[in-house]
Amino acid sequence: MIVLQGSNTDRSKNRYLAHDGLPSGCRLVYNAAMDIPSALLYSILSAIAEAALAPAPDPQMAYEGQALSRSLPDEARQGVMQPPTGDGFVTISGRELPLAPTAQIRSRQNLIVMPMQIQNPVEVVYITDASGAIYRVWMLTPGEASVSRPR
Repeated sequence: MIVLQGSNTDRSKNRYLAHDGLPSGCRLVYNAAMDIPSALLYSILSAIAEAALAPAPDPQMAYEGQALSRSLPDEARQGVMQPPTGDGFVTISGRELPLAPTAQIRSRQNLIVMPMQIQNPVEVVYITDASGAIYRVWMLTPGEASVSRPR
């Protein structure tokens, strides 16, 4: 709301202008400025509301565009790994396989992840050791998953 007050009777060209650029008989009034605590509170509440309404990004896909190309072993087999149950076994393509004590699971960004961090079925390649236990697993990006490998 803008309010101008004053008289328009002074029509001379040489009228005195106040520091705000209005003739001396006029007063310009804006809406009252928000004090800092209310402005801060409004900013915090609007940021929380925006974050709550925004869809959550898939954390494993967040940095896929920044992932470096990696060379996966030729002897690795491909399959879909279900989220591990925590009993030392993983299910890949319907087969329950033991995890080796030194097993490593690598994310799409080639970072080591703990088995309990995997919450959804994921396309992987894996290598087994001499006893048949899984000791290396790589989660695949869509580009890597399109490459044909033995299952």
